[in-house]
Amino acid sequence: MARVLAIDLGSSSGRAVRGEYQDGSLTYQEIYRFENVPVQKGRYLCWDFDLLLGEVKHAIEMAGDIDSIGIDTWGADFGILDKKGKLLMPPVHYRDRRTEGMTGKAQEKFSAKELFQMCGNQTYATNSLYQILALKETEPELWNQTAKILHMPDLINYFLCGNAVCERTIACTTQMLEPVSRSWNQRVLEAYQIPETLFAPLTDSGTVIGEYTGKGTKPVKVIAVAGHDTQSAGAAMTEDPDSTAFLNIGTWSLLGVERKQPILTDLGFELGISNEQGPYRDIQCIMNIVGTWLLQECRREWTAEGRMASYNELERQAALCDPFQCFIAPNSPDFAFPGHMPEKIQAFCRKTGQRAPESAGEVVRCIYESLALKYRRELEKLEQGMAEEEEKRPHAQKSAGRIEKLQILGGGAQSEMLCQMTADICRKQVIAGPVEATALGNLVIQLKALGEIADEETARETIRRAETMTTFIPNDEIEVRKAIENAYQRFKEIDN
Repeated sequence: MARVLAIDLGSSSGRAVRGEYQDGSLTYQEIYRFENVPVQKGRYLCWDFDLLLGEVKHAIEMAGDIDSIGIDTWGADFGILDKKGKLLMPPVHYRDRRTEGMTGKAQEKFSAKELFQMCGNQTYATNSLYQILALKETEPELWNQTAKILHMPDLINYFLCGNAVCERTIACTTQMLEPVSRSWNQRVLEAYQIPETLFAPLTDSGTVIGEYTGKGTKPVKVIAVAGHDTQSAGAAMTEDPDSTAFLNIGTWSLLGVERKQPILTDLGFELGISNEQGPYRDIQCIMNIVGTWLLQECRREWTAEGRMASYNELERQAALCDPFQCFIAPNSPDFAFPGHMPEKIQAFCRKTGQRAPESAGEVVRCIYESLALKYRRELEKLEQGMAEEEEKRPHAQKSAGRIEKLQILGGGAQSEMLCQMTADICRKQVIAGPVEATALGNLVIQLKALGEIADEETARETIRRAETMTTFIPNDEIEVRKAIENAYQRFKEIDN
């Protein structure tokens, strides 16, 4: 029997999931959960790294007899170390405002399209490139002391086993990694005067990088899994990736397809497609969409006002409201920062000539419908980009056809309302689950690294046997379709 521990760190909480694998069967359970609350350190919004590392070590102790551990986290954020391996400052939160204006300064050297064609990523102020440029500008003394830059999962691994690596799925969130060669883009590094020596050696996911020895525990192998949580979740897909797109819904929604080659065309750039390294040396072409962040922020405001309600109760209230009354553009900068989210949603609706939602149920319905409509729009863009890229390839290299199904992974798979809305609006069969996709992907990558699982298809089959999925069929009633198409046209007018 192999016993493995997945630590899945999200931007609001972390959890430890212990898995046991024997005779082709995987069982797992969550053994610990803890909050991940950003803290203000001087002028920066930061992650409480000492607390996070302590929680990880505590989880390892709670896990008992295990063979290995793997860490996955959100992308882009990093810690900086001096020559002695000391953390110079807490890792800065991607929502900190220090990157404001940095994308514009970066584009004085390369346009957003040029960066896309070199590195495969769309330009987001949260990308590591702009955080590094902000660090150089705002903290030149710290920058001069920086000997190593380690992204969050690599940073935790370093403090567990003492070995520094840069795992490729997390490295691709920097906007400095070439998608085909899977190495650093020298033109980008030289243009922005970022020495390659600041990064640890690039490593594939599923690599044993060292051992952790804690109090009362035997040595535990530390495995660099797919450090970017999106890619760990992608490793938990159970459907055929040639005909199925994945939609990992958490604080962010990541919609994507698994492919052998990146989409680097002009159209791919214009459509907003990003290319990321996948967990099994594939490329995942992804659309970044805001997710449950909007609902989390609303619920936080309502709770502070004394109107506490569970997510199930909020969905029940939303189900009682009339459909398609108003929409928001989920990725609008209006919703980028925390605070007063219900009021921001109401203000956006008024600004765009719509009736503003008043009750909590109306706000929740507005969020869910807007997300489902956004999923459809981004899915259509993804299909368009794939078709155009396919046309430019020799016939022998063409891959299988269009997207037929959508597999919803992560916490969003628990919402029957959102899953059914997505099926109806996208006109795709939706397979919901696994809910614990990120942790499960993390676990099977570890098992593959330990030699317990032979390959990617065996990993998928292992998860199929371990999980029960729910299927949602699109509602094809004529009146329903008419209402959806009308809503979609209205939505596209405000989703700029």
